[in-house]
Amino acid sequence: MSDAIAVAEPDAPATTPLPGTVGALDGEDAEEEGLFHGRSVLKHIVVGTAILLGIVIAFRLLAPHISWIGDTWEKVRQGDPKWLIAGVLLEVLSFAGYVAVLSATAERSGLRLPRITAWRITLAGVAATRLLATAGAGGIAATAFALRRNGLDARAAGATVAAQLALVYAWFVLLILITGLALFLVGHASPSLTIVPAGIAAAVLLVAVLGRGGLRRLAKVSAKREGRMAEALAAIPGTLDDGVRSVVTLVRERDPAVVGAALWWIADAGVLWVACHAFGASPNMLDVLMAYLLGQLANLLPIPGGLGVEAGLLGMLIAFGVSSPVALLASLTQRLISTWLPALPGAIALVAIGKASQHAEIVDPGGGRSPAAGRS
Repeated sequence: MSDAIAVAEPDAPATTPLPGTVGALDGEDAEEEGLFHGRSVLKHIVVGTAILLGIVIAFRLLAPHISWIGDTWEKVRQGDPKWLIAGVLLEVLSFAGYVAVLSATAERSGLRLPRITAWRITLAGVAATRLLATAGAGGIAATAFALRRNGLDARAAGATVAAQLALVYAWFVLLILITGLALFLVGHASPSLTIVPAGIAAAVLLVAVLGRGGLRRLAKVSAKREGRMAEALAAIPGTLDDGVRSVVTLVRERDPAVVGAALWWIADAGVLWVACHAFGASPNMLDVLMAYLLGQLANLLPIPGGLGVEAGLLGMLIAFGVSSPVALLASLTQRLISTWLPALPGAIALVAIGKASQHAEIVDPGGGRSPAAGRS
């Protein structure tokens, strides 16, 4: 035992660890742990890249044997490149809007994310949504997990996701209302595609506004319940109320993230509009916006890869007067730019979703107690 104990000289600095002391061992362990963590992250990236390359190679090998894939790809390549480049830029703008929403809502819950981390989480969430397209369930789970890894507790992470969804989908419903009314007033399309969806959207917004008081009361009542299962169920109304409160605060303070939520939809719809122009059609932007919004409702169908949305966009474009060939190419191009173009960075981000940012910061959002409870 005595052989393993190092004896310091009387004049040796007390803060200097000597060979064989616990301090030296801790340093070696920390270095080894950091090396292991770096290898783990690299492994995730390599695995994710390999999977995507395998998918691309398989697609390229199968495409010549499936005639409609090859024909469609050749037709897409014939689109006007200027319009297609504009579509890519609009999609980047759309993602930037959602990144602004994520950053603002996370900070409201007590977590300040570096911009690159917000982009990484957003891309991972979109990739997860494409894999599990049922109302964005995959993206919700991936985003909540990433927020917890970066420092929020379960309640705060859930409130952040709830705030994002509330803000983004409030704009979705509001845009249906505004666009439907505008098209009805100028006489575009049939009432079933304009005033009827607008009326449904108005009813949804009214129920949401009136229902907030009930949500508050339910949160207060459920908070008094005891037991593990009861506490888990009781946390749901409170989490939703936290999310709605964050949205109300952002709107009152005129945070740019509010505009970012609208940009997520409008810029993505703009991709569909420029795709129509790329293949020779010149539809009205309001028609395309309404076709896009109604087509997005197909995202409720549990079809991986967003194929349900492609069918929805195609049908709505035809309903708004775009010719079938152009509608097919425009809908496929829009999904290519909005879904498959971000697939590679999104898949890499999804594989490394558990990697916490070293620069994420727990903050006090309102001068009181921060909802974030440290890393979990």
